[in-house]
This record gives sequence, C-alpha cells and structure tokens, in this order.
Amino acid sequence: MRIGAAVPFVVVAVVLAGAPLVQAGQAEITTMGTVVSTGRDSMVVKIDDHGHHIPFAVGKDTIVPADLAVGSRVSVVYHPTGATGQMADRVTLLPGAESKAGRGPAKRTARPAPATPKP
Repeated sequence: MRIGAAVPFVVVAVVLAGAPLVQAGQAEITTMGTVVSTGRDSMVVKIDDHGHHIPFAVGKDTIVPADLAVGSRVSVVYHPTGATGQMADRVTLLPGAESKAGRGPAKRTARPAPATPKP
C-alpha cells in the first residue's frame, strides 16, 4: 500500500523537475524582415518570406539594438510562447536598415569636398 500511495508524488516530482529542461531546450527560430512598429514590450516585423506581420514580445532579457526604429531591416531570433505567441530573444540590425531618422538606408559615405572657386 505504501508504494501505491507514493506513486502520485513521484510522478509530480518528475514532471516538475522536467519543466525547466523543456524550457531550456526550446527551439530557436530565426527570421528576417522589416520593423513596422515598436513598443516598450513588443514589436511587429513584416517577414521577408511571406510578407505577414508577425508580433514579437520583447522581454527584459531580449537583446535589442538601441537604434532600432520603424523601417529597420532586422534578423530576429525567437522562441514560441504558446500556440500563437513569439518571444524575441535577440534582434540584430541588417545591412540596409533605415537610419534612426527614418530617411532611408543608413549609409556611411564620404562627401566630396566643396568646390573652391578659382581666382
């Protein structure tokens, strides 16, 4: 009788001990696209592959560039959070990202020297 009574407790202990292992082994997914909106705890990216707008939760552990802005081209490493949610783990700016002012692609080009009038 004692063994039969202990089985439920052992099952619960095994399930609880396995919970962190499932979280640690979550699949990481990477996608690329263009940021269409940002917030303090979320962002939406228009995905390159199919053009859908995908919302991502942004948490305290999410790595996000300080100069992320609407129009930025990004790579997002994320993991699912349930049936329809996504938590961004790392956001990286890609070449061709919009400048912080949003006036087009950020470029570093040398400007030609101004012409000096000849006397």
